[in-house]
Amino acid sequence: MPRLKSLLALCLLSLALAGSTFAQQPASSAAPSIAPSPEAQLLRALLDEVRQLRQSLQRATLNQYRAQLLTGQLARQQARVESLTEEVEQLRAAQQQSYDARRDQEELQELEAAFQREPNPAAREQLRQSYLGLQRALTRQQEDARQEAERQRQRQQQLEINLRAEQARLAELQEQLDAVAREFDKPSTEPKKTR
Repeated sequence: MPRLKSLLALCLLSLALAGSTFAQQPASSAAPSIAPSPEAQLLRALLDEVRQLRQSLQRATLNQYRAQLLTGQLARQQARVESLTEEVEQLRAAQQQSYDARRDQEELQELEAAFQREPNPAAREQLRQSYLGLQRALTRQQEDARQEAERQRQRQQQLEINLRAEQARLAELQEQLDAVAREFDKPSTEPKKTR
């Protein structure tokens, strides 16, 4: 920053000297063009360098701002991807632990065998009623479980679609951030040196 201020002060001083030099020279419309003086060449070189420094500073400031924005977006996007991934994993685990009909079928078969072995007709009828009630309850439970499994499957498919979209957006943001990083790494253009 001190170098920039010194350079700017030198440019202003050179501009003032060049302006007074040009003001003292008579303007001749018929005179051929005169080669620029060394002071004018120096002034031109200094102005070019100041312009290049200003452009470099603007580019660096803009890239820094873009990098900050992209970093924030990247963090939020990463959080979304992690949240969706966790939700998909929880849904998969829930589906694996879903209703197991085998245990209920075994219980139903045991009850059926018990009422068929029962010699007492009254007790046998009571076991048969229990069997029919359990059979209806298990049928409802199995249908509910089937419907819930279908809802979970559809939800999982939707979550996986959303997850892929969010992962693609995350990759896009990462590419943009990489592009800004490459811009930071670019060597600045060297000003032309005139003597």
